[in-house]
Amino acid sequence: MSARQNNCVRCDLLEGLDRQNTDALIDDQLALEIGHLVTERVRDSRLAICRECPFFQNGLCQQCGCYCRFRASLNNKKCPLDKW
Repeated sequence: MSARQNNCVRCDLLEGLDRQNTDALIDDQLALEIGHLVTERVRDSRLAICRECPFFQNGLCQQCGCYCRFRASLNNKKCPLDKW
């Protein structure tokens, strides 16, 4: 086993993605969610809460495994800790 045996598989995979590629993937998926998006104001408010959370790490929610920007952009999603 590698010296990084405490990381989850998802974390190991994410290291291979740079921020630009990750943002592009999120944008592509959000483009498919027409009709399910919140306003920018709501999304930004939710993300501000996420960024202050101890489970926020590199854009991911360590509670549910979602990309925070993706989850915060959808009107049918909520914070797994009921913070928004």
